[in-house]
Amino acid sequence: MKTLEAENLPLNGGCVLTIGNFDGVHLGHRALIGQTAAIAKGTGLPTAVLSFKQHPKSLLSGDSFKYLLGAEDKEKLIAAAGADIYCPLDFEAVRDLSPEEFAEALVIDGFKAKHVVCGYNFSFGKGGKGTPALLKELLSARGVECTVLPQITVGGEHVSSTRLRALIAAGDMVSAAKLLGRLYSFNLPVVQGRHLGAKLGSPTINQHFPEDRALPAFGVYAALCGIDGKLYGGVANIGVKPTVSDECVPLCETNIFDFSDDLYGKEVRVYLCKFIRAERRFKDLSALRSQISRDAAVAKTVLSEEGFDDMKGDFLL
Repeated sequence: MKTLEAENLPLNGGCVLTIGNFDGVHLGHRALIGQTAAIAKGTGLPTAVLSFKQHPKSLLSGDSFKYLLGAEDKEKLIAAAGADIYCPLDFEAVRDLSPEEFAEALVIDGFKAKHVVCGYNFSFGKGGKGTPALLKELLSARGVECTVLPQITVGGEHVSSTRLRALIAAGDMVSAAKLLGRLYSFNLPVVQGRHLGAKLGSPTINQHFPEDRALPAFGVYAALCGIDGKLYGGVANIGVKPTVSDECVPLCETNIFDFSDDLYGKEVRVYLCKFIRAERRFKDLSALRSQISRDAAVAKTVLSEEGFDDMKGDFLL
């Protein structure tokens, strides 16, 4: 997949284009890109995805907006969904375009789009006033086709980034995986900790979440960890470690089963498979040690009995 910046436009030769924020790149987003790719295949044109470096809501809500994905993961997933060209634009540069200017200057003149695919709730132009119906009208006047995809559902439930945020915040990783089409995961550097896990008999890796990342519910999860192309089972605690720390900075602390190599400074992908229990404070380190042992046993059972181990070759990340 080729990644383009605004200065690379216009896109000579044309394309079949889909547009959206694609935060999470869930099954609804993948359906959009897949439909775009299917149309493009019949035309010989490349499949292009127009997205934005900043989610429009981040400009309105500031620090309170939290992303489901980092930029690198978003790009990888868009490529895996079938895009040939990916263009993440600076939203500030286009936020004041009217719907008519957006369609004319960006979609038609910039991308030379011959066919555009969007979702049923797509909005565009200043203030988000443009609708799919208006987009179809504007494009049709220039001889460009527009396909509007209906709401995507999984098991009767609507697929949306808003719903995903709620599931992740509640720790419901099983339901989140159904809407994502993959396990929820993050790929973050391993940082130095207090080495308390090793003293308690369960060495762990520590990873800090970026400030703009959506946080899963604090608690313990059965997890899989991707290291150098291999996956290992593990048990992850997300939270602030109230038994041993007064700090309020959330992190992910993971005990990786059957693994002892030094990972400091490396990036490790952690897949959260299933919530085991909420984070809580223990009366002493002995009680904490006993609970850690029980959590590990539960995690191993979950990973072996509920089919997560069979997904090792199916991850898109």
